[in-house]
Amino acid sequence: MSESYVKEDGNTELWQTIFAQGHPDLSAQQTFHGKLPADPRCRLCNAPFGGLGGLYMRFRGKKKSSRNEHYCNACDGFLDAFPGGAEVEMSILFADIRNSTSFAESAGPQAASERVNAFLDAATHAITENDGFIMAFYGDCIVAVWPPGFSGPDHAKKAVKAARDVAAKVGTGADAVPVGVGVHCGEVYIGTVQAAQGLFRDVSIFGVEVNVTARLAAKAAAKEAIASRSILEKAGQPVAQVQSYELKGISEPVEAASL
Repeated sequence: MSESYVKEDGNTELWQTIFAQGHPDLSAQQTFHGKLPADPRCRLCNAPFGGLGGLYMRFRGKKKSSRNEHYCNACDGFLDAFPGGAEVEMSILFADIRNSTSFAESAGPQAASERVNAFLDAATHAITENDGFIMAFYGDCIVAVWPPGFSGPDHAKKAVKAARDVAAKVGTGADAVPVGVGVHCGEVYIGTVQAAQGLFRDVSIFGVEVNVTARLAAKAAAKEAIASRSILEKAGQPVAQVQSYELKGISEPVEAASL
């Protein structure tokens, strides 16, 4: 990890409460804000930035942070005041477009951009409709998590449903975008990271389970979602069709099944 992007520690009990159990105050805000239109929203408290809901939030003094547009000014202040994180079991999803380089080479940059945006729009909708929490966009890849404190005790079931929806919504039809999806459940470290000597602070996830999810997504064919045995069992889904996958950088085979 570069020196300009550093994982932070501390405030473990608070972060454990928020992401593993659900902080009462934050949960109440998320529920209330979720009833207000419209996207995009704060990644932490769910406050809307667009539509009438965004107008109402601005009237209340809550708006996009000037330092990080993914958070409202209040939640950006929280990340500054309580940097750190905790180890939490949660569901994780990676989804990315197949053959992006060859497509961009043949179709041109504008078509490539339109293709990525169509994918991100459809995937974001599928994830948020299933109570997922968007962690990051990396070019043609989207990363999402379902922390129990945000998504409830049935987070694994919701993540599996989202994986199916992402593959279905962007992988069929005349304008289909070939997407591979990986979904997994395990313990990760979720917490703040800082960059530019503390001028930018965000939330990220770390650990081997994150790498497992990314590698499952890489194994998935276009229009396919692959789910690990651990998330299928957690979600109460059938595991009869699981097989062993050799994943790059992972020492032991991982049992998973195509959805």
